[in-house]
Amino acid sequence: MRQVSIILLVILCGVGFASAQTNIVGTVTDAKKQPLTGVTVTVRGTTTGTITNENGRFELKTDRELPLTLQISFVGYATQTVSVRGNNFRNVTVELAEQAIIADEVIVSASRVEESIAKAAVTVEKLGPRQFANSPAATPFDALQNVKGVDLLTQSLTFRSVNVRGFGANNNNRFVQLTDYMDNRSPGLGFGFGTVAGISDLDVESIELIPGASSALYGPDALQGLMLTTSKNPFTYQGLSAQVKLGANNFGKADFGPKPYLDVAVRYARQIGTRFAFKVNFQRLTGTDFIADDYSDRSTSARPGFFTTDAGRGGVATGIGYVPNDDPNTNFQYDGVNIYGDDINVAGGSFRFPADYPRQELRNVLVTRTGYREIDVIGNEGKVFSNRANVALHYKLTNNIEASLGWYYGNGNFIRTAGFREYFPDYNRHQFKAEVRGDNFFVRAYTTQQKAVGWNIGQTAVAINNSWKSINQWASEFGQSYIDTKTTVGDARRTADRGRYLPGSDEFNRIRDAVSSTYNTDFVPGLNNVRGTRFRDNSQLWHYEGMYNFSKLLRVADLLVGGNYRHYTLESGGTAFPRRPDGSEYTIDEYGAYAQLSKEFSILTGLTFKPTVAIRYDKNQYLKGGFTPRASGVISYGVHNLRGSWQSAFRNPSPGQLFAIPAARQNGEVGGLELAYNGAGLNTNPGYLQVETTPYQANPNATAAPQPFIIDPTQYTTEKIRTWEVGYKTVVGSKLYLDAYYFGSRYSDFIAAQSVFQLLTPGGGAGALLTPSNYRTLQVNFNNTNEIFVRGAGIGLEYGLGSGYTLSGNYAYQIGQITLRDARGNIRNDRAGNPVVKRKMSNPEVAQLGRNFFISPENRYNISLSNPRLTDRIGATLTYRWTDRTWVEQGTTQGDVWLPSWDSFDAQVSYRVPSFKSVVKLGGTNLLNQYYSQSYGLARIGALYYVSITFDELMR
Repeated sequence: MRQVSIILLVILCGVGFASAQTNIVGTVTDAKKQPLTGVTVTVRGTTTGTITNENGRFELKTDRELPLTLQISFVGYATQTVSVRGNNFRNVTVELAEQAIIADEVIVSASRVEESIAKAAVTVEKLGPRQFANSPAATPFDALQNVKGVDLLTQSLTFRSVNVRGFGANNNNRFVQLTDYMDNRSPGLGFGFGTVAGISDLDVESIELIPGASSALYGPDALQGLMLTTSKNPFTYQGLSAQVKLGANNFGKADFGPKPYLDVAVRYARQIGTRFAFKVNFQRLTGTDFIADDYSDRSTSARPGFFTTDAGRGGVATGIGYVPNDDPNTNFQYDGVNIYGDDINVAGGSFRFPADYPRQELRNVLVTRTGYREIDVIGNEGKVFSNRANVALHYKLTNNIEASLGWYYGNGNFIRTAGFREYFPDYNRHQFKAEVRGDNFFVRAYTTQQKAVGWNIGQTAVAINNSWKSINQWASEFGQSYIDTKTTVGDARRTADRGRYLPGSDEFNRIRDAVSSTYNTDFVPGLNNVRGTRFRDNSQLWHYEGMYNFSKLLRVADLLVGGNYRHYTLESGGTAFPRRPDGSEYTIDEYGAYAQLSKEFSILTGLTFKPTVAIRYDKNQYLKGGFTPRASGVISYGVHNLRGSWQSAFRNPSPGQLFAIPAARQNGEVGGLELAYNGAGLNTNPGYLQVETTPYQANPNATAAPQPFIIDPTQYTTEKIRTWEVGYKTVVGSKLYLDAYYFGSRYSDFIAAQSVFQLLTPGGGAGALLTPSNYRTLQVNFNNTNEIFVRGAGIGLEYGLGSGYTLSGNYAYQIGQITLRDARGNIRNDRAGNPVVKRKMSNPEVAQLGRNFFISPENRYNISLSNPRLTDRIGATLTYRWTDRTWVEQGTTQGDVWLPSWDSFDAQVSYRVPSFKSVVKLGGTNLLNQYYSQSYGLARIGALYYVSITFDELMR
């Protein structure tokens, strides 16, 4: 990477070409001859551009010879092209026509070359200046929540994860996020960071999203889709831009809200001469998170009797039978969703009285100890911050070849949710990119350098409790109080809690800080046999890639060929990933190559057909390589475009899913490789599936003891998908825009971590599982033999009502079905003896047999009414969003539950001040402040109100 950077620096500083400049001058107005401010004017096919001033005038310098073509675009108006010749280059006049429906946008993500979005062979969504300006969302990234089929899960105020087409995850590693074509994901942790370390909001030019398999061109991991965020080129977008946003959230919360937040961003770009341009960006956000404060009793299949069953049909599940009791004063097993240290299935959080306990009232009764709220354990009152910065240098080697160097920086704090909650107090990431790009090729190299330190919130709460009093001693005092004094559950708790460390006390803070600042490989100094909960991930990525488009050489067809190589260095000191036997850190090498061939045929007058075939090969050094082909085609007749595609994709397991080994006696994830499986001791001390153990724990006298769960880790491989899709896109009379799709996918070798109970002392037998302190809970990664089928459809509509009003909406539907198979490939039966073949994964008789993790609402829709030009100064948008109830299966300390459906009203009003090149925007999401959950255990989302003022391209 350093060598590439040096070479490009020499090129940037040493190469120059002398050529004459042409100064093009013109004016842009609307149909009423009123000047339009902020219109983008570019030389088509280049990055040379400018915008109009408050008088609608523009001035553009270029060394391209006349004649040439200008492209003029502006939010709410139809894009125009104008030919500039020797007789008009000093007085170009353009009149833009208002257009509510814009469907001729250019995209690059679908096939890696520029093409009309209408003729893309796969479903593609694009958000640009028009959508950002009209969206009530506070940021461009948040505007994704209005895209059909997208589930945007809020982990923190600064961290949201994108999910499409099922298997919704808080850390989605089946979806690739690219920022200026750089992988946005953490090199070690393996999930996309979204805006935690993305580019500044002021620098976002567009976001393109492909829902569905995209590995044929973008490599492994683009199993469910791809998102490309592109920043603004400094040749086109120049001058000083600034934004100040004031807002507030957490309304309606007793003794807490509301809380303010401040978001400030600055961008400056300048072109020097005709060949060099640079840009500088900085953005800082401070505020208070949506607090995870769901204190209801946790719904999880780890609870005995969780499912209602039909005894006459072999005990098959008919629904959820567990009735939560949210009162710890009456509930022996109270386990608050966002309260930690009180977990029913975590050692140290609960105690089961033995079957021979002296008093019958407590025999075989499970009791949870008193835990701590998440906000108390974190100890930061929910404060969050985010810093993003970027510096880029661009140099035009020729009119068609541009070189660039870029530095991208992200820093902040956030909470992430995997099978448990983790707090990152100070995340840092640097990305450096060097690139040379032409009309028909690019070469690119970048590196990601990360410093991430975090700690497990739940394990920290358990450690605080245990450092004060062991679970056995606590339970003994509870039992003695409950029986001898004939008290209530609440009174017995209070008796056992006497002297407990109170949140915010000096002793509580001292223990918490000691535990959370000690790595999980070490014992906490001064505490008896208590391990730390801190881990680090300072992993790094080096990525090199290139592509060449042979279309101009072949002429008979469009052919592009490309490839890439990437190298990961894992660096966690053994806290997140194991070390090699010699003590060094693991590294991962991957490489891939692809080719794509396409050709457009004219069949009849106005009727064309464009088939495309692509194939790619990728290899991870620890796993077998594989091919991912794609075949697609588009039939176009006038404004009607019918598309179809078939493609395959696969996903390499994330580093955690490869190597992870939890510390001794700790809960956590176990990687699928043999070294991780054996490192966790599962080869000599196999665990027991939670789903098979829970019924035995509930009634050991009447239920058969579970058998050890044994797999062959030498067969661990990549996760695969095959998917087909058909779609239709059209624009009718510049009034109605329609985009519809239907797809089907089939997964194989699906990687799903199952909850497994492993005895802390080997050889104890299944009887030891009756006492939670005897075992730990592991999330074991492996390839199951199940067949998974996902079907879905969606439609998006926009209709121009006239006078600038647009009514738009979209609807998406999807379901997940499964055929269950055992390790030998035989179809499994439910407990009534019926084969589980293509059954919905949310059905209780299927969920009863184990978690499948298809987390997705079946239905969701959005409706918006907008007018960007109510007057020449005012624009407004009103949006309604609705999401169906969702069956969630998640994690060690999360749960299994039907999340209720939710809806949200969002709105914004904007006011333009052309003389100051500024826009004032008043907006809000969830205006009615009806708190809703997007996934179990996450913070519930309430209203977010804000006002912003944006100054665009001053001092140009």
